[in-house]
Amino acid sequence: MNRVVTVGQMRECETQAAKIGLNEDILIENAAASMLGAIEGELGRKNKIAVVIGCGNNGADGASLARLLMLKGYRTDAVKAGEKSNAAVKSRLAAFAALGGRIYTLREFEKRADLYDVIIDAVFGVGLNRAADGEFKTAIELINGVGAKVIAADIPSGLCADSGKALGCAVKADITVTFSAYKYGHFLGDGADFCGRVKVVNIGIPVSVGAILCEDETPRLPSRKRVAHKGDYGRVCIIGGCPTMTGAPQLCALSALKNGAGLVTICVARSLKDAFYDKVKEATLAFLPDKDGYIAFDEIALRELTQNADVVALGMGMGANEDLPDILGYLCRNFEGTVILDADALNAVKGRDDIFEGHKCRLVLTPHRGEFRRLFGECDESKIIDRTREVAKKLNAVVVNKSNCTVISDGERVYINAAGSPAMAKGGSGDALAGAIAALSARLDIAEAAAKACYIMGKAGEKASQELGENSVLVSESIDLI
Repeated sequence: MNRVVTVGQMRECETQAAKIGLNEDILIENAAASMLGAIEGELGRKNKIAVVIGCGNNGADGASLARLLMLKGYRTDAVKAGEKSNAAVKSRLAAFAALGGRIYTLREFEKRADLYDVIIDAVFGVGLNRAADGEFKTAIELINGVGAKVIAADIPSGLCADSGKALGCAVKADITVTFSAYKYGHFLGDGADFCGRVKVVNIGIPVSVGAILCEDETPRLPSRKRVAHKGDYGRVCIIGGCPTMTGAPQLCALSALKNGAGLVTICVARSLKDAFYDKVKEATLAFLPDKDGYIAFDEIALRELTQNADVVALGMGMGANEDLPDILGYLCRNFEGTVILDADALNAVKGRDDIFEGHKCRLVLTPHRGEFRRLFGECDESKIIDRTREVAKKLNAVVVNKSNCTVISDGERVYINAAGSPAMAKGGSGDALAGAIAALSARLDIAEAAAKACYIMGKAGEKASQELGENSVLVSESIDLI
């Protein structure tokens, strides 16, 4: 289980590690050795390597790595950025030089930079909290300007490890090797654009805090029994659609079915029958009272619709429906299954937290970042994890805060999903995710269902992007590749 931590959490883990004998020197050597193991497959024997070394412990990691690379036979030079190095950097650079290693200044490096095939960035670590200036800014600019493969130690220099924000200029790495646990900045903000592929390596520090990164086995979906029927895998009602958005509930239904739901019913306004009869193949249809093509609140109709349902997904393509708050209020007060709110259902509850008070249902909200901020107030990206957890706890709900890095919380646990592709930045992706959550919440704890759904849909988007190209992927094509 891979963890994602803040700088503060990582520091506390390091403090606890020191108490059991893992002192600073041991951790620096472990970091260098583990990083060597992680990058050897990226290096060729003929590659010429420059390790750009800062003044703190990240620089010490780099100095030790330069020594280990040289001892393994790689053509490796060290480049020193900054003058006032700590003792760990000084001693390790001295050892590198004693073994025949060459150490260059930044000015000397600039004159020979085009000789290198690989640049290793060990200028700043995760503790950076201000923009780089002077020689350090020059070092970052040189690393970015060489045109070689760039590998960052722990996090690209200049990137905030808590928010993923570039603090002025920052290194653009092809690969980042991080120590002990992922950092929020690898995924939040612009982190993904600066970090490239991120590998986490174990340097001996036990980490049991922080968020859980969504991966194949996080969580595990239970296998189906051989003796089973459709009722065992969830009865999902999707309430959505309006005259101008008939596709949204259909995408939601298709995703729910592809993610294993046993029975899916698309519930739309009666006047939209003709728009759905010829298009819906594997879901069933139910028709609700309407006003001019928009679903109208009708307590009796809702009671009949939901009496055998396990999950209700609400809001996909419903438009500016004035009855939505009443529909949601009824479900919160009377339905004891899971209710998933997406799109227009979220817009309908802005400023109406009272709707959720004392809700009987298990509640899942799926806002994207913009909706989250509109609903719950502006929030800096570095605080988005804590704020998502706070909102989930306050509402007694699971909140799925969607972006390229999606944050999922039930008020206690936090999951981070980084799977996905820019190809998914299209209308309908949220409808598909709501359907996936609906299907999986019939079989899993709802926080785990939301995390699993985000990961499944993200990986499907990645696969579709690889096969069809980032610009050409349709949401339905991503669903087909689940």
